[in-house]
Amino acid sequence: MKIIDVLLQSHGLADIAVLEAKPEDTLAAILSRIDLPGDKEGRFLFLEDIDGAIDGHAVIEELLPLPPDDDATGPLRVHVSHCRHVEVLVRFNGETEKRPFAPGATVERVKRWAARRAFHLSPRDAAEHVLQIKGTTTRPDRDVHVGTLTQHHTCAVAFDLVPCQRVEG
Repeated sequence: MKIIDVLLQSHGLADIAVLEAKPEDTLAAILSRIDLPGDKEGRFLFLEDIDGAIDGHAVIEELLPLPPDDDATGPLRVHVSHCRHVEVLVRFNGETEKRPFAPGATVERVKRWAARRAFHLSPRDAAEHVLQIKGTTTRPDRDVHVGTLTQHHTCAVAFDLVPCQRVEG
């Protein structure tokens, strides 16, 4: 029997939860196996880097990014949130831009938007910058969902676009 890994991120989870699923399982069935923090009512499900919530009765096999008969089918990446979107604010060189993202949007996707679209950096300059949570030295990994970075029931997160540390010499 084929087993599919479901990688789950959510506000309040310290790390990515890895759940095993059969192709015919539903998201709701998979999520019932884990105790997520917060109220079970009013939760929305998102696929990584896809806008718009999905139905909990969706079948795992139908949500996979590659055809289900392909042995190379990667894990299903899911985000659970009480937010329909996260208002993301990014500061760079005295300017501020903001835009809503789905909670399952990765930090990398937000960085690409901020660097290239919002602040019009060249590809080379964009590659030399990272997102850092405003007012901290925390630089989330590129695969972290922005919904995990929200505080309590605030559906917002603020970043500074800062240069990567360079090693000279």
